[in-house]
Amino acid sequence: MTTVGELLDEGARRLPRRDGLPDPRREARWLLARAAGVTEGWLLLNDDVVLPEETAARYDDWLARRTAGEPAHHLTGSCSFWGRDFGVSPAVLVPRPETELVVAAALELPLPEAARVLDVGTGSGCLAVTLAAERPGLAVDAVDRSLAALEVARRNASRHGVRVGFACSDLGWCLAGGYGLVVANLPYIPSGRLGALPLEVRYDPALALDGGGDGLDLVRALLGDLWRLLAPGGSAVLELGEDQADAVSTIAGAVGLATVRRVRDLSGCERVVVLQRR
Repeated sequence: MTTVGELLDEGARRLPRRDGLPDPRREARWLLARAAGVTEGWLLLNDDVVLPEETAARYDDWLARRTAGEPAHHLTGSCSFWGRDFGVSPAVLVPRPETELVVAAALELPLPEAARVLDVGTGSGCLAVTLAAERPGLAVDAVDRSLAALEVARRNASRHGVRVGFACSDLGWCLAGGYGLVVANLPYIPSGRLGALPLEVRYDPALALDGGGDGLDLVRALLGDLWRLLAPGGSAVLELGEDQADAVSTIAGAVGLATVRRVRDLSGCERVVVLQRR
């Protein structure tokens, strides 16, 4: 028989302090709340309550897996993005807070109410589903080369009651084009840096991380096809890695795409570029 306070103390002792896990006690509280199906506030107000043994066992299992480096969102199977819960699995990249910058930049564009939108490399579907939910008039399509990822994205679209057209494809090569907006968070980590990633990031699928020698293999391929995918005057909003914005703007300019905006994340990295077909 173990109380809330005792379980939190145990979690704080067992969880290591490292990149991606800076506050073990807060992490322990987050995990216990989800294992028990209560809020973190409830835990704070009920320190002496004894929790069921099955809850304690689930929490113990999650602590062991989290200590080994498995992402917390893989344990719970869900992640918050733009104020909504999204299902995740080992088949998809766990949505990151910086990817919300793509949504913010996209929603600021003067898109027609019924514009066509394409999410390339949709993964969990967080971009496609969020845009469809925020602007119900948009006609949103999404592609990914992973069937397992597409299944996760389909479930998320159903969860949030939005219509998204899904297709299994490398980039957007199977589609006819004419989109008013293309969004993408493609793999952008250089292959040589994968081994130096924080432990929990290595649990994400390599397919969603590995961007080739300079990190821009897939981004470069998409840029070469954006002129065809975009309608005249259409825009693209792309998430990038550190120190990639200049190279992407140069490549984009060579294929007739103007860089109209760059967006920095909280660390100062130019994380998002907004391009427009001239």
